[in-house]
Amino acid sequence: MKKEEKVAYWRQQVEGFQASGQSVKNYCAQAGIAVATLHYWRKRFADSAQTPLLSAVPEGFLPVTLAAPVRTPVSPVEIHLLSGRSLKLAAAVDTSWLQTLVQILERPCG
Repeated sequence: MKKEEKVAYWRQQVEGFQASGQSVKNYCAQAGIAVATLHYWRKRFADSAQTPLLSAVPEGFLPVTLAAPVRTPVSPVEIHLLSGRSLKLAAAVDTSWLQTLVQILERPCG
């Protein structure tokens, strides 16, 4: 199969899926194609703006784009060690790393 024929075949499959109103899994089972392959071609056509994917959205629903997660600021934490030293942490740290650091700093010298 030539490249153009392959692209035309998958365009037909993607459009057939969009028009079917079926789930991806059901459509692929009926058409005898792999779910992952249909997803690949849907994304490829969407990325190149060759096939609008809005027709795949059931009526009454709108596509949603999620923004980057909002990071809540961490209040600084100050740890006073038995040696009289103190650590001031202004960012979240891994607890096992912090435990190791405190153990090392609290070891007697020499």
